[in-house]
Amino acid sequence: MDRRTPWLEDAMTYPDRDPVHPDPAPGPDRPEPLPQPPFPDPVPTPDPRPTPTPDPIPQPPGPDLVPGEPGPGPLS
Repeated sequence: MDRRTPWLEDAMTYPDRDPVHPDPAPGPDRPEPLPQPPFPDPVPTPDPRPTPTPDPIPQPPGPDLVPGEPGPGPLS
């Protein structure tokens, strides 16, 4: 029974071919590979933590909205 694996058969049939790195180096019969564009910057993932909401700033009571009418302040 023959226990040779396909990559071993290829290595025996083509001794100049590396089964682990099948692309041979560039040479006279292989042109230089085209330069690849750089990898794009990864998209930042949003922070899963909730953003704290700031406490509301207390506003001092303002002038009456309508002159002569009681406003939101204490009644006099």
